[in-house]
Amino acid sequence: MTKLNYLDNTYLFESEAIFVEVKENEKGKAVILDKTIFYPQGGGQPADKGKIISGDTIFIVNDVRIDEVGIVWHFGEFSNGQFKIGDKVILKIDKDRRKLNAKLHSAGHLLDCAVSKMEIENLYPTKGFHFPDGPYVEYDGMIKNPTEAILILQKNVDELIAQDLLVEKKDLSPEETQAKNIWTPTGKSARVINFAGFSMCGCGGTHVNKASEIGKIIIRKIKFNQGKTKIAYSVV
Repeated sequence: MTKLNYLDNTYLFESEAIFVEVKENEKGKAVILDKTIFYPQGGGQPADKGKIISGDTIFIVNDVRIDEVGIVWHFGEFSNGQFKIGDKVILKIDKDRRKLNAKLHSAGHLLDCAVSKMEIENLYPTKGFHFPDGPYVEYDGMIKNPTEAILILQKNVDELIAQDLLVEKKDLSPEETQAKNIWTPTGKSARVINFAGFSMCGCGGTHVNKASEIGKIIIRKIKFNQGKTKIAYSVV
């Protein structure tokens, strides 16, 4: 299992690790390390990109995934040389990409807080898409009068950012997650996050530390289709 250091600090853009091995599957060649700051795609958030370096040897990381046993696969290609087992390597992620993805992910959660303030009956969050290309949050249920709702949501998110709410993070035990009705893989702890004063949810993504770091959230449109409401947003 790879130690996930990105969970501890979103703004850690460079770190050290130990090279374990190179593995391959249908996606290509991947470097395996004992720990990583590279975020693996999942939870509606894209993977980090960057470089893994040891001396003159450089591995260009263009995709990252985590497997069912918790091993992180850094996919890419060597631009020079090869690592040896046990080598100390330097990890450097694309910091601008990381910061944007963290803002978009946190913005999706803050948007959900703004929706909860509207107290709409029979509206339940189902998923979020936090990629730069068309981010949105989706709900089971319907928001009536979307034109009016956009104005209310925009006011709500503006107020929440102005309050500069802190992002709170916590690891729960399997028993705690069960008691709070939060899904987690069997037998494993769950990381939960929430903006101060709002309900927590399970999330392994990267996040800003406080609402003001997001910038401004723009509510772009609200669309209802086949029993689901999709709220599209952007961050500027």
